[in-house]
Amino acid sequence: MKWQNIFIPHKLWHALNIEINALKDIVRYGLPDVMLQFLGGIGDELLLTIVARELKKRNRDLKIWQVSYGAEILFNNPDYTKVFDWSHQALRHALFLNSRRCKLDGYAEEKIPGELYVPPEESIVTILCRKAGLKGKIVLRPYFYFVDGEKAFGTFGERQITIQCVGENSWMNMKKNKLWDVQKFQKVVNAINSGIFGADIKVVQMGVDKDPLLEGVTDLRGKTTLRQVAAVLHNSDCYIGMEGFLMHLARAVECRSVIIYGGHEHSFQSGYICNENLESHVECAPCWRWNTCDHGRKCLEMIKPDDVLRAVQKVLSKKDIPLETQTVVA
Repeated sequence: MKWQNIFIPHKLWHALNIEINALKDIVRYGLPDVMLQFLGGIGDELLLTIVARELKKRNRDLKIWQVSYGAEILFNNPDYTKVFDWSHQALRHALFLNSRRCKLDGYAEEKIPGELYVPPEESIVTILCRKAGLKGKIVLRPYFYFVDGEKAFGTFGERQITIQCVGENSWMNMKKNKLWDVQKFQKVVNAINSGIFGADIKVVQMGVDKDPLLEGVTDLRGKTTLRQVAAVLHNSDCYIGMEGFLMHLARAVECRSVIIYGGHEHSFQSGYICNENLESHVECAPCWRWNTCDHGRKCLEMIKPDDVLRAVQKVLSKKDIPLETQTVVA
């Protein structure tokens, strides 16, 4: 019987293809000592740069790999031996790499699927680092590395403030309990454009093309690469938005932020001390609920445009001061 006529079940073919494709990369690039892996969003992928940095601090010769949805944000990072884009996803499942895989399954226990998590009692970065086997001091900040010429893209005025206004339809799995009102965002933009912080400031709106468009902004929603977004943030005096990828990217490129937390989560869990973090300390917060709320989302309602504007003023007053960095113990 010819081998071409041998019947092999589809699942077995799939498993074999995973191993074959992974083996090709292993033959080409060698075996890593560690392959960081976390099934989350792009913001979570960026948080893994903290894990990579802390691993390298403890062993400078460590060979670290990562397969990422947003591989471009990890480009040029010296803490990685190799970063792969999603076309190499076989590496995340291949048996060849089981002994090297550092699988970071998350930082919050799921209580009700897609609705409620048990709120972590410490920084999620501390949890990720501990799961990676790290002990001792951890510096709470992610890392991004530009290449020559990239920063030039991100300037749209003498001074600029970057903003993201996320809506219910921005993402398929958007958490409604994190959304600040669009009209409040508009009032913040209107105040900035009125010259409250000077007549030379432009407001640049970043995000995905499904984010609600604000009036009076330079609209870059869905029109940039992730690395261009980093350049815009690097050249901004302030970023205004909610907890998420752009908050982490802003910190990675040394841009102070005003982050509207409300009560879904609090800054000690996911934020940075260099930012102005607007969080509501109501009795039910931080709840870590996605969409349901028994209190009319009062944690978000109580944050007003004037609160954001006062926070922006504080950020602008620190323009020439290096960003503060927090250190915790894993």
